[in-house]
Amino acid sequence: MIRAVIAAAWSVVFGLAGQGASAEVAVDVVPASVVTVEGEQLKLSPQAPRVWAEGTKLRQLQTIAPGVGTPAPGALVPGSVVVRHNGRVLTAGKDYLADPVWGSLGIGPDPSVTTDDVVTVDYRYSLRRLDSRIRMADGETILRQGNPHLTVPQPPALQSGETRLANLFVDYHSDGKNAEVFAVEATAADAPTATTPGRLPATLARIRSGEPVKIVCWGDSVTVGGDASTPEMRYAAVFQRMLAKKYPAAKINVEVIAVGGSNSRQWLWPDKHVHHSGQCDWRRIADAHPNLVTLEFVNDAGLSPEMVDDVYSEILRRVTALDAELLLITPHFTMPSMMGIKSLREKERRPYVLALRQFAEKHGLALADAAARWEHLAKEGLPYVTLLLNGINHPDDRGHALFAEEMIKCFAEGSP
Repeated sequence: MIRAVIAAAWSVVFGLAGQGASAEVAVDVVPASVVTVEGEQLKLSPQAPRVWAEGTKLRQLQTIAPGVGTPAPGALVPGSVVVRHNGRVLTAGKDYLADPVWGSLGIGPDPSVTTDDVVTVDYRYSLRRLDSRIRMADGETILRQGNPHLTVPQPPALQSGETRLANLFVDYHSDGKNAEVFAVEATAADAPTATTPGRLPATLARIRSGEPVKIVCWGDSVTVGGDASTPEMRYAAVFQRMLAKKYPAAKINVEVIAVGGSNSRQWLWPDKHVHHSGQCDWRRIADAHPNLVTLEFVNDAGLSPEMVDDVYSEILRRVTALDAELLLITPHFTMPSMMGIKSLREKERRPYVLALRQFAEKHGLALADAAARWEHLAKEGLPYVTLLLNGINHPDDRGHALFAEEMIKCFAEGSP
C-alpha cells in the first residue's frame, strides 16, 4: 500500500529585486510531501548495498518507474525502513544491511533469513517540488504550487498574461521554511557559452553541395540516451531533427556509437583500459566512415588538464586520419557530490571542462558548450538537479535538448 502525506505550510521571505515586485515577499510554502510504502515484497540481495550499483533496490525509489532504474539518492526518509519476515521484524545490521542514502538492501552478516526468503518492507520517502512566484496579468503576485516528483519536478504552467518571477525549490525532506529561491534573472538565450559556430567547414561544404554526410555521435550512457523518455528524445535524435529542419534537402545520416559507463580511453586503448561490455573499440568509429564525429564523455570528467591534452590529442589524430571533423561537447552537470560543489549556483570549475574548452580553442575545433547551459540554469530559475532524471548523471528530455541546442549552433554559417 502507498499513501502520500502533505503537511501544513510555512512562511518564506525572499527578495525579487529587479522583478518589478517589492524587495521582500512573504509566501507560505508547503513542505515536501512524503510517501508511505507498506508491505513491499522483495528478496535480500547477497551483495551488500553499495550506492546505485549493488543491493536490492526499493521499488518505489527507482527513478524510471517502480522497479525500473536506479534509486533516487537522498529521497529515503532516514530511519523509516522496517523489514519483516512472516510478521517478525528483522534486525538491521544483523539480518540485513541498508544504504540510507540510496535505499537499497542486502543480506546481513548474521541473518535469520536467506536470500531466497521473501521479506516485506515498510518505508517512507520524500518528493521534490518546484513552486513558482507568478505575476498575473492584473499585476497581482501569487505563489502557485507545482506537482511533486521523485527527481525532476517542473514548475507549474503559466496562464495567458502571466510572468514567472521565481521558482522555489522544495527539496527532499524540506519543511518548507528552507525552500531555496531561484529568481528568474535571464532566459536560455542569454546564456554565455564557448560554443563555436563556423568551425565545421568541410561538413558544411558537403551539406551545401548535396553530398551525403555521415555523423557519428560517440560517447557514453548519455549519448546512448540514458533516461531519455524515448530513443527519439535522446540528444542525438533531437540534433538530427534540428539538422533536417535547417537543411531539409541535405542527405545527413546520424549514427550513435556509444556504450554506457565507458570513457574515451577504453575506446582508444581497449586492451589497456578494459570495459566490461567488450564493445568499446575505436575500430567501430573508423568502420562507420564518418565525415563528422561528435564526442560526449561525462565519464572523462576525472581527467586532469594534462591527461586531456594527451588523450584528446590522440583522438584528434585518429579523427583527422579518417578525413573527418571533430565536434567536442562539454558535459552536463551531475549530482553535487560528483561535481564537488555545495551550492546549486556554483560556477563550472571541473578541470576537465576548462581544459576541453582550452583544447578546442588551441586546435580551432568545434565545441558545443553544454556545460555552460547547465551552469546558466540557476539564472533561469531552475536548480539544475531537477533535470537529472536518475538524480545522478542522466538528464531528462529537457537536459538532452540542451546538448542538441548547442550542437546545432556549430552549424551556423560564419567565420570561426
